[in-house]
Amino acid sequence: MSYRIDESVISNFLTNHTRALRLSAFPLDPLSRQCPICRDLYHAQDPAYLHPLLPADTHEYPVQVRDRGPCNHILGRRCIERHVRAGQPWSHACPLCREEWFPAPNSARTEIVSTLDNVLGALERLEMRDEVARQEVENMEQALETIREMLYSQRWI
Repeated sequence: MSYRIDESVISNFLTNHTRALRLSAFPLDPLSRQCPICRDLYHAQDPAYLHPLLPADTHEYPVQVRDRGPCNHILGRRCIERHVRAGQPWSHACPLCREEWFPAPNSARTEIVSTLDNVLGALERLEMRDEVARQEVENMEQALETIREMLYSQRWI
């Protein structure tokens, strides 16, 4: 079974559920200024950096998980990204407390979402001249988008 997480889910998580922290927020104790996963010391975040597109040569800097239940751990940005992209059965959860950050990959869900995407694409390509038919197609598109979002936002097995 594939545990690969869709890129849109990863990007959404990194953009909306992590926040970069300033080094000045940490005590001077060296142990608190290192990533709990790789043990690299944190560096200040480059102000020109646009979260979440992290270049490979960027130093490790601290980010805090937010709005993901009780998990608010602080991890290194490279490590958190490596963790969610690893494609392991636990890549959807915090490596420290195992709190789920987003739903686990599910092949049935992936297949359904892929089918929804295909249907939405077909509906976009339709050229409707009748206003009533056009409105019905728009209503169907909205309903399918809602279903797609529900599949990604809730744990669904």
